[in-house]
Amino acid sequence: MFVTKVKVVLALLLALCTAGLGAAAALFPEQVGQKTAPARSARPPASAPARPKVTLKPESLERWGRAEAVFTARLLKVAAGPVAQSAPPVYNHELEFRVNKSLRGSLKEGDRVVAWHSARQQEGPVFPTGKDCLVAVSKTRGRWRVEAVQEETAAELAQAELAAGVPVGWTVSEGQLVSPWAVLGQKAWPAGRPGQAPFVCGKTGRPGLQAGPGLAFTVEPVPPKVKLPYGNPDGDGEYQVTVKNVTDEPVTVPALLSDGKRPLWNESLVIVCQKKVYTAPGARGVAGAVGATTLKAGESVSGVVNVLGLKGPEWPRGGYRIEFTFGLGEKSATKSFYYLSRHHDPLREKLAPPR
Repeated sequence: MFVTKVKVVLALLLALCTAGLGAAAALFPEQVGQKTAPARSARPPASAPARPKVTLKPESLERWGRAEAVFTARLLKVAAGPVAQSAPPVYNHELEFRVNKSLRGSLKEGDRVVAWHSARQQEGPVFPTGKDCLVAVSKTRGRWRVEAVQEETAAELAQAELAAGVPVGWTVSEGQLVSPWAVLGQKAWPAGRPGQAPFVCGKTGRPGLQAGPGLAFTVEPVPPKVKLPYGNPDGDGEYQVTVKNVTDEPVTVPALLSDGKRPLWNESLVIVCQKKVYTAPGARGVAGAVGATTLKAGESVSGVVNVLGLKGPEWPRGGYRIEFTFGLGEKSATKSFYYLSRHHDPLREKLAPPR
């Protein structure tokens, strides 16, 4: 009798493990860049339809993978705002949502979100008022801004769920996921160390590490050494990035790499500007053994990154604003920076490497 009970328990445990592996394979299929073979799903009962694989589309990752928060929601209200009489016109609207389900970010079911939508196009946009929608928003200058909104469908929801699980700044190229660090070639990740994550970079093997729950991710400008009237209200390009454990238990942050002594901010952060993705200035790649940063209850760690060290953005002429989105795993924060060319150009030149 005892032996029979043991066999029954072992059979149940084996079935649960097999089902769990099947769910992971459905969420991160081989087509989106997983180098290792996906786990095999348990054979479904004859009465249950097979769950189809979903391939993440590049345009879906662009739409849903770069926003601070992604969620499903009922679009409650649309209020028309001013129209800029340019060619084509710029239409502004204020949208009010009630969150149904969060796919990324800190918003919760039942939250009311008021966000600003702006579209430069010939005809005014039409919104699915009163319907369930997929929504992507980012907060800039204290306001939520709609990055994408469309009526919810099963197919697009599957795409958004996949995209929301991919770290900010990753792309899809030739059917595989590619990390921002791929530009560093062999230095992006130590050779012979396959990624330990649901998916990896198809070019370098670097794992797609998440920041994880229980964290606050904030980015704030560092006050300038010399403050100019109307010249550098957002500082001189330096931003302090902070990760805080907001729980009463220790939290491990896989996306924030560590050498065992300190966080490796330059090897962990990405910056998105003008729809282009950059590694942090000073990033040299990963060498030797690295691990995740672990924070005690309530503990926070901070690092400073200088966006004026980026090579590639089109810097404004005169005085104008430019935006930067800082990403750590699936978490992100967007900052609007006032750039005054006569003041900030010389600062950028000082950061440039010698020729």
